[in-house]
Amino acid sequence: MKFALKNKINDLDTFLLTDSSELIYIKENVLYNKGQNSIYDAKNEISGLKSSGEWICFNHTLESPKGFIGKYNDFQVFDKQIFKAIEKDCAYYGDRFSTTKLHLGETFTKVWNVEERLMVFMANNGFLVYTKDGININFCLDDSNLQLIWKYGLAAKYSWKQSADCIDGPSVKKQAEVIKFLGIYQTELWLVLNSGAILALDIKAGVESRHIKEGKMIKGESDFEGFKGCFGYHTVLDEKNGLIFNLSRHFYIEFDLNSNAEYFSSYSFKGSSLTHKLKLNCIGGFDMENIYGYEGSDNNRFAVFSRQQKEIIWNSEIEEAKGKFPAIRDLKYGGGKIYVLDHHNSLHIFQKD
Repeated sequence: MKFALKNKINDLDTFLLTDSSELIYIKENVLYNKGQNSIYDAKNEISGLKSSGEWICFNHTLESPKGFIGKYNDFQVFDKQIFKAIEKDCAYYGDRFSTTKLHLGETFTKVWNVEERLMVFMANNGFLVYTKDGININFCLDDSNLQLIWKYGLAAKYSWKQSADCIDGPSVKKQAEVIKFLGIYQTELWLVLNSGAILALDIKAGVESRHIKEGKMIKGESDFEGFKGCFGYHTVLDEKNGLIFNLSRHFYIEFDLNSNAEYFSSYSFKGSSLTHKLKLNCIGGFDMENIYGYEGSDNNRFAVFSRQQKEIIWNSEIEEAKGKFPAIRDLKYGGGKIYVLDHHNSLHIFQKD
């Protein structure tokens, strides 16, 4: 498998791929579609570009915040508000101290309003899950009443010890916190903790069903102090195959959600990592065969990782970003193309050769 550079767009602020893998991006405060046609001129600096179906939202976050939502060139402005998420025909917006759900259509209808700061939240399968402090989890029906079904607190049992910054220094006890809600699979809510573990809660009873914090080497050897990889911000829930997976340095780790295992499986790809001259920490997309990722450092290389072979099978580099930090700001995959945004805000578009 090889990819070749097919296009390059300079001076981008941000970009995304829609549900149908179409490119839209912001350049000099103007929103463009894949044909590089102007959709909307926002005049001021904009950020937080998101889409779902035909709906697009973004924000002005400097000076007086404003949120914009609409379809292509028809946008409605929400003064002193920013859009936080958009899913199907609903959007979530607010300020630092509130969150409102909005039903999208010919008219915008408020569904509910919460006068609280939701630090991490997720709407999934008709439920709203949120935490205000990273520790206490609230599980609600995502309807007009926002009925609380249960609460769950990350007790001391999930606390963990972080290694000291200096050699021979004492480890530091850390409070477990949620860093990412992965989603609901069958009857379990899966989330990632700052300890590198994943936790499952039964959505009916609101109790722990599984806590996966240890790994088992399936291929290769562990690193110093038995490190076998960990779960983090880029961890993916693959609902189609019933897997949770992540790339961590030169380890591919996965957990089979349909198994009774009490550990995740770890595969070292140190050999191909050295051959292709990069580690993989950031996932930009995946399909049935491959994962598309990058290192997230001053390394200007990105790669295709085979899910079956459990190793890197192709890589390339952005020459003009060599030695910069971060060399690659973002990477996404969709429609058979790899989109790489480099340190200089140039978007490089690669297509299968």
